[in-house]
Amino acid sequence: MKKIVLIVFIAISLFACDQENIGTLYEPEAPYVAFSSSIVPENILSADNNYSVIVQIVRSDLSTATTANVLLEMNDNIEGVFDLESNSVTFENGKGEAYIKIVPVVEAASIDPTKAYVFNLTLTGDNVSSLYNKTTYKASFQYTSIGAGTFNSMFFENEWSVDIEKLEVGNLVLYKTKGLYEDGYDITIIVDGENVTVEGQPAWYYDDEYGEVYVSGSGTISGKVLTLSLTHYIPDVYAWDPATEVLTLP
Repeated sequence: MKKIVLIVFIAISLFACDQENIGTLYEPEAPYVAFSSSIVPENILSADNNYSVIVQIVRSDLSTATTANVLLEMNDNIEGVFDLESNSVTFENGKGEAYIKIVPVVEAASIDPTKAYVFNLTLTGDNVSSLYNKTTYKASFQYTSIGAGTFNSMFFENEWSVDIEKLEVGNLVLYKTKGLYEDGYDITIIVDGENVTVEGQPAWYYDDEYGEVYVSGSGTISGKVLTLSLTHYIPDVYAWDPATEVLTLP
């Protein structure tokens, strides 16, 4: 019986300690500002939002005026393409949320629609939450499914059906062929007028020793038929002879 009482006493003591620790961690004495989420993965870049991304910031105390300061970490994809419209934002009186905007610093036609953009942001200053002072927003262009097309491959000497998605950006039309050569490897084809380009990208898996096979090339479009000359290659290892590949759109 004494053992049972002792165990219960220890459990209650530990619980009380945990409650004290939780109060210390999650109830800061000073008012603070914070990002509302540590990651926001699915932002769409489009003409409707001027190819921008909206970031939400929240605060704990609504009684006084508050300003949040933000830094955007540059990377190879966004440098010279995107930046913060402003490095700070002031909360409106009585409002618990405020917003900053990541905007393009180039014309829309200069934003590469084949890339996924990652924005790492940090709140700075003495009024920042110690837990939620960093966030990552991800943004990309949104494709629309247009159905299944037909792919005739001279390289593999075979023909098969392929699901296709489409995106129009300025004068460019992009077609994303879903798992064109192998599941998990989508191939993006760029059409500019009558000219077609396939930039180097992983297309299928060779083996554990050599890894992924890439594909690149160019071609033309006539009506719904894209005729491509594509080279399959393992970077710095081997390249096959170019092969004629024909994609017929739905």
